[in-house]
Amino acid sequence: MAKKIKLSGTVVGDRDAGIYEWLEIPHISPAGVERQLTEANGEDIEVYINSGGGNAWAGGEIYTLLREYQGFVTTKIPSIAGSAASVFALGGDEVLISPMGQLFIHNSSTLTDGNKEAHQQSQQMLESLDEAMINVYEAKTGKTREEIRGLMEKESFFHAQRAVELGFADRVMFSSEEINPSASINPSAELPPDVLDKVRTKMMALLPGQPGIEGQEKTPAAKAKEPEAAAQIKEEPKKMDINELKEKHPELFAQVTGVAEAAERTRVAAITTLAEKTPGSAELVKAAIANGETAGELAIKIVEAGQLRIISAAQDRAADAAESGVDAVASLEAKTPETNKDEDAEAAVASMVAMAQNMKPKNGGRR
Repeated sequence: MAKKIKLSGTVVGDRDAGIYEWLEIPHISPAGVERQLTEANGEDIEVYINSGGGNAWAGGEIYTLLREYQGFVTTKIPSIAGSAASVFALGGDEVLISPMGQLFIHNSSTLTDGNKEAHQQSQQMLESLDEAMINVYEAKTGKTREEIRGLMEKESFFHAQRAVELGFADRVMFSSEEINPSASINPSAELPPDVLDKVRTKMMALLPGQPGIEGQEKTPAAKAKEPEAAAQIKEEPKKMDINELKEKHPELFAQVTGVAEAAERTRVAAITTLAEKTPGSAELVKAAIANGETAGELAIKIVEAGQLRIISAAQDRAADAAESGVDAVASLEAKTPETNKDEDAEAAVASMVAMAQNMKPKNGGRR
């Protein structure tokens, strides 16, 4: 009997899979699929796919994993296989679709921030990615690339009969398995990059020496798992230490430590660059690296140290001058313009007095 594998949720890269797992958000990642295929150990498998898509690169990686699997692979679409999920849905040796199933294909998309060169590069990347997806669809359906490109540009949904008619599926299935269908036609929305960055920051708090995450509430999925009877029981939350994190969530541990190591390398590199521009700061640089200081904090200390050296040098010069008695030596400086003006004024007054005296008659009478 074939082994069943269920793939549900957003298609994400291995780098982000740990965050989705931590938040208890359903997801599909290449590493997770590879792990299940390894456990199947070459047995025939039935892969149930319920995903609106997500990361195109991850979808391509999963497609390759299914194509290379040693056993016979039957992929089944009980609800939706869209976008990136439609790619690896065609990775089976046989593709079946439920009467309620939908297959969705479209051109790839992305967000770009930057100048015109950045946008042109994104355009070229998207065009190349579209051609890669056409490779997969063409190999399965036998249709021309132009036909498939037209369907992708229209952002086409295919019901079961249409998917079989176009060659995307081999036949319509009828399954008695209890598969939870998705009520949303767009369950593939990935978490925004800024949200992922915030979550990584919170996850960093689990590392030794970092503050814990206080006041964190459980996700709705976690709350839904709690029976109502347990609402009256208040238990002290158990904090996970680094060893337990490493044991229970190795992928998450590797991701968190990788982020920490990258941040440390960046910090030390910035400090080293600053040290090269400020000779004589070796001791401050050594202390900054050891104490975990940033380059900005080190720069402030270097400026403060420079000011202290200037003040100290001025005080030393004043002390040397006092000891040498240089202040007692008569000033030999040149006369200032103000001094010259005073002396000229005094000379003019003296000249006028002398002139007045010469104007008096020598015998005391008027001239």
